[in-house]
Amino acid sequence: MRRILLTTLALFLAFNAMAQQGPRQDKSPRHKESPKIEELVPDLTAAQKNKIDAITRRSTKIIEDYRNQLHAVRDSIRSYMNSREDHSNVLFPLYDREGRLQSEISKEYYRTKVAIDKVLTPEQFQQMHQKMDKNRPAKKSASKEVKPKQASKK
Repeated sequence: MRRILLTTLALFLAFNAMAQQGPRQDKSPRHKESPKIEELVPDLTAAQKNKIDAITRRSTKIIEDYRNQLHAVRDSIRSYMNSREDHSNVLFPLYDREGRLQSEISKEYYRTKVAIDKVLTPEQFQQMHQKMDKNRPAKKSASKEVKPKQASKK
């Protein structure tokens, strides 16, 4: 679970560099701005910064393309959902396409995280994750945790 959280946060950090291109129009005010990688790892060399910028620029283009496709698929789904006729022969493939696009976006986030991690030295990687752990909000109350199912006795 911790590894998943670290991976997710690292992805947010990776794409924070993309925010330098301008504010996102769909950015919700409830989301806290992620720290920039330079804030987490202040001792990046110029070469490392250039590599990370290139990685995030490349990834931004790929994800933007997937998101545009995803929006078009969702628009199509909405248009068929507003009809009284049965369009399952068209809708079901659209749902499949929507899932594949979401999956590709997640994969690209992970590829970007791995590529950025490879640019960092082991010390920088550890430093980044220590700061991310420190900045991570505390877990909510234990009463909301999911408890594992107990094996039934026969």
